[in-house]
Amino acid sequence: MRRVGGKSRQSASRVILFLGAPGSGKGTQSSWLSGQLGIPSLSTGDMLRAESKRNTAAGLKLRKILASGSLVDDEMVCQAVSSRLRLELPARGIILDGFPRTLRQAECLDRILSDLGIAGPVVVHLDLPNGDVSRERLISRMTARRQCGVCGSIYNLMSRPSSLGMLCEKDGGVLLQREDDQEAVIRRRFTEFDLSCAPLVEYYKRADYHRVDGDRDTEVVAAEVLAIAGPAETSAAA
Repeated sequence: MRRVGGKSRQSASRVILFLGAPGSGKGTQSSWLSGQLGIPSLSTGDMLRAESKRNTAAGLKLRKILASGSLVDDEMVCQAVSSRLRLELPARGIILDGFPRTLRQAECLDRILSDLGIAGPVVVHLDLPNGDVSRERLISRMTARRQCGVCGSIYNLMSRPSSLGMLCEKDGGVLLQREDDQEAVIRRRFTEFDLSCAPLVEYYKRADYHRVDGDRDTEVVAAEVLAIAGPAETSAAA
């Protein structure tokens, strides 16, 4: 049963999720909002990448999928997220970055939340109204990302380079480009997103859905996101 989140949202336990194309700022905004609200942020991308490093059949399968830029199949993602939420969902709720990505995943999330007695999610859609111009800018930014091979810290050769060149400022680890940050992989991820996004947006428009122009300064976007997804008593008045 679908539950509309806008009128029944609870400040004690709720789920906030971010929709948006690859590189639209979901990770940045979810991490920032997590700090503002004291609610943990779960990145399904990070969770799946961690799983892909394990020397298991599932890990090997995930490595191949992530390296190709394809979306991980719904069943595998839903199982991973369902297990995590049912076991570890904090009392105050959680912020989801990168889930759901398909209509089937959205329906799966609704079933999980319904079983747990939690209202439907607050949905923040970081849109890119400038189309191809915005995407080319994102591709440049994403291909410039580098990650520490030791601690996982993220840098960007364009906007946030390490003061130690290609070494991490925290532990001196070598900065590496993730396979899914290569241009060919990114373009394929955009194609996959385009195919799945429209049905997902239509699905969530019936709920607590908010479209935000993500092609602006990070601070401007963050202020709007906080007004939308902040404490229920605050955002209701926004």
